[in-house]
Amino acid sequence: MYNSIQDTLIIGKKVIYLPTCHSTNDIAAEIVHAGLFDEGTIVITDNQVKGRGQRGTEWVANPGQNLTFSVILTPVFLPVADQFLLSQIVALAIRAYVNKYVPDVKVKWPNDIHANGKKVCGVLIENAIQGSKISTSIVGIGINVNQQSFTNAQATSIGQETGEQYTLGEEFHKVLRCLDMFYADLKSKISHDRIRTDYLTNLYGYNQSITFRHQNRILTGTVNKVTEQGKLIMQLLSETGTIEVGLKEIEWLN
Repeated sequence: MYNSIQDTLIIGKKVIYLPTCHSTNDIAAEIVHAGLFDEGTIVITDNQVKGRGQRGTEWVANPGQNLTFSVILTPVFLPVADQFLLSQIVALAIRAYVNKYVPDVKVKWPNDIHANGKKVCGVLIENAIQGSKISTSIVGIGINVNQQSFTNAQATSIGQETGEQYTLGEEFHKVLRCLDMFYADLKSKISHDRIRTDYLTNLYGYNQSITFRHQNRILTGTVNKVTEQGKLIMQLLSETGTIEVGLKEIEWLN
């Protein structure tokens, strides 16, 4: 069902399909450890029983209704100081894919994808560092495609938003083409400033008032900037000034 794809430059030319597995990121890590991979190799499953999300959360998706896969990359061209660029281009690529079907698609910092205000995709990137370079990167992606009901009221799927059902094998190839295009741009040394600007302007909360919790305080503000290291700068509206936050330091309340 999930065939390899040959009209990309890097991603998806080898696809490893497992009907069920505990975590595609963990399987990909085992493949990397064994040295048995080419860049762009995909591990995909219909049923991930121990999927992991950001901040130690669990990623839950109904079997056979969504896309759950990991991409193995070797971005040795990217200095460790610039590793957040990889997170940015992955988020932008998936946003571009979802935006083909749903008009209102935003990146929710750092790399969740939201359609009409609800989460449609989660991303977990695990980098291995050697010296000043990233030796390998495992990009875990879960996209809700056909699932119609969720225990989390803040989750949705492309199918739920459009009222359509999709062929997962075809959607898989569409996602890979988007990922490949954005990754190839990054690898070809396309302007990093352009990537950062595109990411910022597509962020949830950019030029938009949002409420969030930070250090047990409920604040209102707008996304002002994202640092090169991936920290979020919030312009406060409820009081004067800005604050800089990292992962696990902020909770969105709307």
